[in-house]
Amino acid sequence: MRGFLRRDWFLMLPNLRFCGVFCGLLLLATQFVSLTGPLDFAVLFLVLLGLNGIQSLFLCDGMNGWQAYAAAAPRGRGAMVDARYLFALGETLLLTGGVLLVSVLRWKGLPLWSAGFYGSTLLITLAVTLPIYCRWGGTRGKLVSVILTFTLLGVMGGLSAGVLESAREDLAQGALRGEVRGFFAAAALALPLLGLGCLALSWRLSRRIMQKKEF
Repeated sequence: MRGFLRRDWFLMLPNLRFCGVFCGLLLLATQFVSLTGPLDFAVLFLVLLGLNGIQSLFLCDGMNGWQAYAAAAPRGRGAMVDARYLFALGETLLLTGGVLLVSVLRWKGLPLWSAGFYGSTLLITLAVTLPIYCRWGGTRGKLVSVILTFTLLGVMGGLSAGVLESAREDLAQGALRGEVRGFFAAAALALPLLGLGCLALSWRLSRRIMQKKEF
């Protein structure tokens, strides 16, 4: 499996470098920009970059017939699914760390909530779209995955806006009440666990899809 994972990281190096530069620019912006909107939009764009990176891997698979070649290797079907999900998990951890840094350096808002929310959003979206890519590939599965991605992002964005509304008055005063702080602390932990659970179920489904797939 390490060979499959190494291939994914090698193919994604340009995208990961761009994400690193983008995170650096965001961190720099936190020192000069006080507006919440542009930074929140930039963080959401970072999540979309992560999703686009996974899609590009499946597009590469389709262009060079990688899946058929990998399936011929001993235990290759399961190994390429495992590697793709480990890569998705590692990418999510990196992007979540970047979101946490941006949120902390802004000296406002709820950094743990932001990291947990955007990290879980990425995990849940990957959990839905990865089986689609495994079944139909990067090209044929693109339309369905894009529709589902923006639908899920819209739902999660509406959920976040509704939840944050309950803390808007506290945030304006610079401090959270005890019960509000406890709620956001619990949510910051529960959301990533939910995302990991969805990804685990998705992994089992993708493995089943790949075992039955004909090349």
